[in-house]
Amino acid sequence: MSDESLVDDIAWVDVICQKDATDNLKLAYEAVKGKDGTVENLYLAMSQTPEVIKPAEDHYVAVLHNPNSPLKPWFAELLSTYVAILCGCKYAYLNHGENFEYYFGNRKRSKAILSSLHEGSWEAELVSENKNIVPALKFSKKLTLNPDNMTKNDIDKLRAVGFDDKEISYIVQIVSSFAYWSRMINALGTKVGKTIGFANTKDV
Repeated sequence: MSDESLVDDIAWVDVICQKDATDNLKLAYEAVKGKDGTVENLYLAMSQTPEVIKPAEDHYVAVLHNPNSPLKPWFAELLSTYVAILCGCKYAYLNHGENFEYYFGNRKRSKAILSSLHEGSWEAELVSENKNIVPALKFSKKLTLNPDNMTKNDIDKLRAVGFDDKEISYIVQIVSSFAYWSRMINALGTKVGKTIGFANTKDV
């Protein structure tokens, strides 16, 4: 199979492969390439907007892989995965579901949780897990599907179960950013790559 046919299968828009990248796109690819030197389909699909690639990656890292984040990594990945599921973004929910399982550390339990997210039975599944998970997922669902209905009371409900304002702000950033990623991925028709989760990331 030729390189051209592989590129054609990445997205519904024209994709510029790494070997053909020049100028700003070449710099962007260099900035986001994985441990094996390749660029994930996510960013290849964005090749027509090279100036967006690095800032998008920087924002993603800042909200989801920031060592100063007050949220536990598994919890951040759980929120990301749920938003991706709500948006019907297979690329994102496969990758971040795997990352959630990696961080959670109990594959049997994490698979049950992921299944409940897909099936819509997560409230019953998670009610005994931690008192603040269900409220956070309810908040995430409302912000993703009905952003025009958000009120101060939604913030107050998160405070009531123990989240402080820094944690709430990170939740808002993660949920909002994954609504963006899911819509962008789905709109471009970005195909799932050969690796899922952290396999080819720079930092894990």
